[in-house]
Amino acid sequence: MKKLTLLIIVNLLMHFNVFGSDTPPTERPIADSSTVIDSKPDNHTKGSVSEGVQKKSKYYQAQSSGSGYGWVEDIVGIDEDVFNYVEGSDEDLELYLKSSFFSDVALSPDGKHLAFQSKSDEFTEGLLVARTDDFLDPKKGLEKATVAKAALEKTGDDVLRVKELFLCRFNWVSNTLILVEICGKNFDRLRGEVFQALGVFKLFNIETKEFKNFLYPLEPAPKKGSMTFADRYRPATFISKYDDESVLMSVAENKRGFRYAHLRRVFFDKRGVKPNGTDLYVSKQPCQFKVGYRANSACNIPYIYILDKDKKPVLTFSSDLDGVYAHYTDNKTTKIDIDLEDYTPFAVKGNLLWMYGVSGIGAHDVSVLNLKTKKIQKAVPSDCHTVISAMNSLNDDIPYAVDMECDGMKEIIYFDQEKRDAQILSQLAPSFPDKNITLGNWTDKNDRAIFSISDSSVVSEFFMLDLTKGSLIPIGRTSNVPKEKLHKMVSKKFKTRDGETIYGFLTLPKGEVKRLIVYIHGGPYGIRDYDQYDFSEQYLASKGAAVLKVNYRGSGGYGKNFMEDAYKEWGGTLLNDIADATIAVQKELGIGRSRTCAFGASYGGYAALGMAYKHSELYECVAGGMGVYDMQILRDGSDESIYTYQEDYEETAEKFWGDDQAQLVDFSPVFNADKMNARILMWHGLQDQISPIVHLDLMKEALDKNNVPYQAFTMTKLGHTFGEKEDIKAHMPVLKDFLFDEL
Repeated sequence: MKKLTLLIIVNLLMHFNVFGSDTPPTERPIADSSTVIDSKPDNHTKGSVSEGVQKKSKYYQAQSSGSGYGWVEDIVGIDEDVFNYVEGSDEDLELYLKSSFFSDVALSPDGKHLAFQSKSDEFTEGLLVARTDDFLDPKKGLEKATVAKAALEKTGDDVLRVKELFLCRFNWVSNTLILVEICGKNFDRLRGEVFQALGVFKLFNIETKEFKNFLYPLEPAPKKGSMTFADRYRPATFISKYDDESVLMSVAENKRGFRYAHLRRVFFDKRGVKPNGTDLYVSKQPCQFKVGYRANSACNIPYIYILDKDKKPVLTFSSDLDGVYAHYTDNKTTKIDIDLEDYTPFAVKGNLLWMYGVSGIGAHDVSVLNLKTKKIQKAVPSDCHTVISAMNSLNDDIPYAVDMECDGMKEIIYFDQEKRDAQILSQLAPSFPDKNITLGNWTDKNDRAIFSISDSSVVSEFFMLDLTKGSLIPIGRTSNVPKEKLHKMVSKKFKTRDGETIYGFLTLPKGEVKRLIVYIHGGPYGIRDYDQYDFSEQYLASKGAAVLKVNYRGSGGYGKNFMEDAYKEWGGTLLNDIADATIAVQKELGIGRSRTCAFGASYGGYAALGMAYKHSELYECVAGGMGVYDMQILRDGSDESIYTYQEDYEETAEKFWGDDQAQLVDFSPVFNADKMNARILMWHGLQDQISPIVHLDLMKEALDKNNVPYQAFTMTKLGHTFGEKEDIKAHMPVLKDFLFDEL
């Protein structure tokens, strides 16, 4: 095929402000909600933990009327006044805390409109739709191009017991209709902060401006007779656009104690919010199996039905207590055992099922399962370990390329280089080196698409690829922060003391390197760092810090073995990995211990305190937030974290922390306070149920007992989170001053 020549417009506007607002609403930066899987110890009884720790500092309430930050107590070694941030006193902090103008953009099927998922000041959250050509015309711009807006109020749903609703996804389902999925956010006693699909959908008509309810999962109880909750509860999952009159949804319905997935064509003009429509296929096998309190479910996964190019079901999935199984949607059903904890199916062609290999929060490979031989083969090189994005042609679920990290560096892996779109991508990509790249959302004419790049130095930037004009046209940057104020994360590879390879990122300031700050992510299992925007990292770099992030063993996106190698190694292999990366960067920058600090939150808070006695020769200071400091009460459950209420807590604790009491003591900062040799700062949220405040109290008690100096404070209204903008303005300057030895 003859290669296409594209006129690539790269004179991007450095301060491109798509919504014309200088003060968009604040996003809510939070610590990893899955960051601490807590456990419990043996040397403390529940009585000694709850009764033996006494708070010594009085509650601090700012005295100046209306101007003080009064959510801090138990302040140790810090001037109370530093928590009262003065607006305008730190322009860098205010700049990096500004939220995005928009989070996503999509072309309508005919390419005539652009829909933005917006977080502008005009409404809390919602969609803004503009005429494409008018929006791209510099003489008209967004205001004149806008044709419709749909706002979602941040309310809860008492029936579904959800405290907060938010717009999680949207899809153009015709040239005038947008299907909007509404998700829920809760704080669950067992699982912490939980984001969940509810089966709630709305339809937005850009011509009539009507934003109406479309699907709701729970029918009201009948006025006469009886109907069980299971019969009334019928959640829907979006599968695909079908035509201009309907969509395909999977609807899970109860039948004799089991739930079966119905592939249903649901029409836009139906009455009411019940998921009524025409069944195209009903699975013969239950998608949920339940005995007593034990349940296994595949009902609401987006790939419960995998379709062919004609939108006919080819494969569906069922589950029982032993696993999840794939089935052909014909009379010759073949049962195929697939562990969906390790793989996520997404497309099928002939006898080949395409799947992402998953570990933690990230896909780490692309694999193909031969449905006849039951053999799995990787489709990407062995040194490629993290899937960033997949590129698909119009109406093709099998990607022609994936953007991945390979040996720590970004690389595009092509499966079919003869495809037109693959050739386009191969010409575009070199103009954007070391960027996360996505190309997709093709119009029905296959002539326009959305191209996006992202990383720490641009945040996210969107373009429209127009093949009729042979051009790549800027749509906008999501970020408020000018490019010249952003700092680039550079990929790094490290060898550990036991000969393994680990990866990370180093962010350098624009000028002199004043400090090396090792920023440790939470988890530790399944979470990882990416080359993406982080307000605290950018803020510290703006003050002269080189910031090192390490994807130590246990991090997600590198495969199951990489993650499981870290089990029972909180204070061992994991800290050694971080230390080995620190040593390498200290040598690279010519920086010694006197200018090196470690900090983090959740597991990162634990690791920072652990460094003060495990690797004190490397770190002059450590700052830990929301950390677990007593591995014994974590292991035995007496810290009463939310995880202790799970039925399988003992199994989880054994898997992640083990039963070696000597090791649990060795890994606990609480029992090693006398060995700590670094400046120490600690902070905690009083409402933290993931890492309860008892850990901070015990750590302070141990440091006091051993006459080890430290600084600390408690955020009284916060849980396992950095909080809202005003909270961050109160504590981030304190953290910065501590790390730069200016507190």
